[in-house]
Amino acid sequence: MTIQPGFTLCFLLHGDQVLMLHRRFPPNQGLWNGVGGHIEPGETPQEAAIREITEETGYQVDAPQFAGLLTWDGFEIPPGAIAIFIAEVGDKNFATNHEGELAWQPRDWACGAPEVVDNIHVFLPKILAGEEPLHYHFSYRDRVRVKDVITPLEEDFKLDKPYQLSWDIFEEQKGDFLLSFDKERLQVDVIQDFLAGQSYWAQSRPRDVIERSIKNSICLGIYHQGAQVAFARLVTDRATFAWLCDVFVGEGQRGQGLGKWLVDAACRYCDSQGIKRTLLATRDAQGLYEKYGGFEYFDNPSFWMTRFPKE
Repeated sequence: MTIQPGFTLCFLLHGDQVLMLHRRFPPNQGLWNGVGGHIEPGETPQEAAIREITEETGYQVDAPQFAGLLTWDGFEIPPGAIAIFIAEVGDKNFATNHEGELAWQPRDWACGAPEVVDNIHVFLPKILAGEEPLHYHFSYRDRVRVKDVITPLEEDFKLDKPYQLSWDIFEEQKGDFLLSFDKERLQVDVIQDFLAGQSYWAQSRPRDVIERSIKNSICLGIYHQGAQVAFARLVTDRATFAWLCDVFVGEGQRGQGLGKWLVDAACRYCDSQGIKRTLLATRDAQGLYEKYGGFEYFDNPSFWMTRFPKE
């Protein structure tokens, strides 16, 4: 399967120095790294690199040079791929940003200092020496890098291919919390305990019904240290209509914005599919959905009808 980068990592060069970012947030919090971030849907990696460089440093770079592909497994965020870029800039006058502290550092320091993300020690010396772009894969166990594999790029790797988000495996991290669309992560016991035992709308719903509803829906989970703490489900044709339902946040994790995060992610999914009508029903959370999801009351409620099976 062709690797599609979802992130960029950029190293700006001026003379014998590299612009480095001391990261304020995870991943790699408290360590020095290059600048970069997510590739937005529809962007090529180079377009994303140009945007991220401007947003994080203020530099206008027209054509950053592709320098390699970085992948990983076992790290603090799910496996993925990063397109690495380098670019020369004409001065050392960067702009500040909210991601962390920027500073120009000697190339030798960037390639070997313990304060730097340690996999940079592997690939940056090769890149700065002018080696051709390679594929760097790093394996981690218990936050320790245990294996490096360096290989040529796949023959069918396409740098100019616009990024297409795969929602079935989409994940994002906020601090110690992970939001994921991956059904393999769902903990059905936790979902059943809340829906059938604690919710007002699904009391006594059988487990087999819950399992079938999950199988036939788009599902979102939020996890804290591996344990599921929140859930939502979208019933949708992935084209014109969606129903947001079974939304919950576990009692011990409320008040941390997890419900807002679920609603935002669900709405981003619907927007990405071009869905024009998303519905939900709630007894007491209208304000949340109105403020963070843009939901509105029906303008013509008399148009809508419902059906329940006869007893």
